[in-house]
Amino acid sequence: MSEILKNEMKIGVVAALSAYVLWGFLPVYWKSLSVVPSAELLAWRVGGAGIIAWLFVLLRKRPLSRSVFNMKAAGFLLMAAVLISCNWGLYLWAISTGRIVEASLGYYINPLINVLLGVFFFSERMGRIRYIAIFLASAAVILMTLDSGLFPWLSLVLAFSFGFYGLAVKHLSSEIDSIEVLAWETLLVSPLAIGYLVSRGIGGELHFTGFGTGVTVMLVLAGLVTLLPLWLFGVGAKRIPLSTMGFLQYLAPTIMLLLGVLVYGEYFGLFRGIAFSLVAAALVLYSTTLVNRSHS
Repeated sequence: MSEILKNEMKIGVVAALSAYVLWGFLPVYWKSLSVVPSAELLAWRVGGAGIIAWLFVLLRKRPLSRSVFNMKAAGFLLMAAVLISCNWGLYLWAISTGRIVEASLGYYINPLINVLLGVFFFSERMGRIRYIAIFLASAAVILMTLDSGLFPWLSLVLAFSFGFYGLAVKHLSSEIDSIEVLAWETLLVSPLAIGYLVSRGIGGELHFTGFGTGVTVMLVLAGLVTLLPLWLFGVGAKRIPLSTMGFLQYLAPTIMLLLGVLVYGEYFGLFRGIAFSLVAAALVLYSTTLVNRSHS
């Protein structure tokens, strides 16, 4: 392996690792803003992300991809925008209502949801190991239901919404890089978010300065905090193998799980422990298929 390739791999690993660690610890940031209503916090996140994404795209002095200027691409961008906004909003609500453990389960399950979507939409083959992994994850969902008496809809909606978001983005041309995709997505929803914040401000209901300077600064930085790990993820994904990304992606929900249980004291009984163990086993099996593919 050449020295340049080694350096690229190192940059990729550091970037991907940084992205997943940031995603893992972000609940602490959003939890600190739980005094702000979830809808308003989502508006700050979407509106801020939109502004920063477009500043980045315009300042880099590269022409915009023409691939987005057709009805098909616009449809998939709209779909992606709605799905990622719903995912972010539900995620923020989960954190503010003490459901970090349930949210972490959703992001554990997400890779397995991607497998199912690949089968249904791209006719990808599952293989015996992946069938077993899906079965174990399904058993975990049943256990979570038995444990709480409620179907774990939160975890599944987070997993499916992010999975379908990835599906929508996958249908876009490869000529559109990740930051430009995000810029176009937010262009479709950030005006609504900014309009919502303006209307709240006019009505005297905006929680921008009502909770101190710390909250004000954190709201201003909400867009940057949202975009930074996404950018790092993009840097890593272009430089390291899929199998490596497959292993690293479990770091974020693991950190979230530990935060929920050890820092915020969320419930984690026997059934939940078994359920998460089943999901962990499923992900180990799934990861072996990624490794085998990378060596084939």
